[in-house]
Amino acid sequence: MRAPILKSSLSAMAAVAAFAPQAWANPPAPCAGIQITDAPGDGHHANTDVTAAWLTESGGRLQAVVQVANALWEPAHDDSASAGVALLYEVAGELRYVRVQMFPGGAPAFDHGTWSRAGGFVSAGPTAGALTTGAGGTVTLDVPGVLPGTVLARPFVLTYDGTEGGEPHWVDRAPGATTPADLSPGADFVAGACAPAPPAAVTTTAVDLKAPKRRTGSGRVRITGTVTPPRAGVAVAITAEARRESTHTVTTGADGAFALSLPISETIRVRAVAEGRGSQTLTVVMRSKVRIKVRKRASGTVVVTGTTSPKLTGRILWLRSDAVRPSKRTTARNGRFTLRLKQPRRGRYQAVYIPNGGRAERSTSNTGVIR
Repeated sequence: MRAPILKSSLSAMAAVAAFAPQAWANPPAPCAGIQITDAPGDGHHANTDVTAAWLTESGGRLQAVVQVANALWEPAHDDSASAGVALLYEVAGELRYVRVQMFPGGAPAFDHGTWSRAGGFVSAGPTAGALTTGAGGTVTLDVPGVLPGTVLARPFVLTYDGTEGGEPHWVDRAPGATTPADLSPGADFVAGACAPAPPAAVTTTAVDLKAPKRRTGSGRVRITGTVTPPRAGVAVAITAEARRESTHTVTTGADGAFALSLPISETIRVRAVAEGRGSQTLTVVMRSKVRIKVRKRASGTVVVTGTTSPKLTGRILWLRSDAVRPSKRTTARNGRFTLRLKQPRRGRYQAVYIPNGGRAERSTSNTGVIR
């Protein structure tokens, strides 16, 4: 048995100062219980005497934490080239490890790989790690290359300080006694079983729509609205339905608001849909307008020309101001019409425009005078 050559208490105090806590003050807490516990004192060096170890995802990724009796992160023997604390686990029959290696007067190194009794530790590369020091100190090691649902089976911890006869000088095995010959395992751990749940997807719960109640003559109307909860980048499909249907897509701003300048030429119904949520249906009523000009020719014939907006086909009724029945009729097309009146009665007249199919409200023109 190798005789321990221990550092002085002054050297031990220097080690504590050299390896103050890194990355975080406290290791991530267990999220599926502590897989490994071990009686204190069965390892003959306090800094590699394991008291507990666990696998966890409470830090947001899969990590291994090993706790020792009194953490001074360098070899206890003056003549040791290195010391180590490794947590091992089986995946699909392969024995893997994550480890911290300690060196005299140097910074610890963290790695991962595979281990066997015949070949020892075979490193596959570095991993991330962090340390706390003193009584109950810990090493926390990222566990790479493990997919959710993978079983990390039969975990255990091995610690060593230097070599003896070409083999690691084993200090502790947890759970168990001292050497790898002890086959006691810790509890299995399933990757992903206690990982933080991803944030719930935010989706639209309501769409509120606003539009003017009416518009006089062809032109544009401003359609606005908001989505709940308010957030940017939500695609909103605004459907305008009349004789034909059209859909326009807009995107919300940071306040959840959206807007659309929509050209209309008849009464429409509008509705907005975002992420499967629909708004109320609103109606924008088109009020028509009609204007006339009256010209009397030398022959006595009066020519009445007029324009309409919107440019919908519709009936034109020519009425004397004191009459109930029209004295002339015609049809407006493409926003225009003409009336030719032979020897009409004198008086004041107006044209009434009635768009076909109720696509816009009727309107009455300005007054024209025939003398």
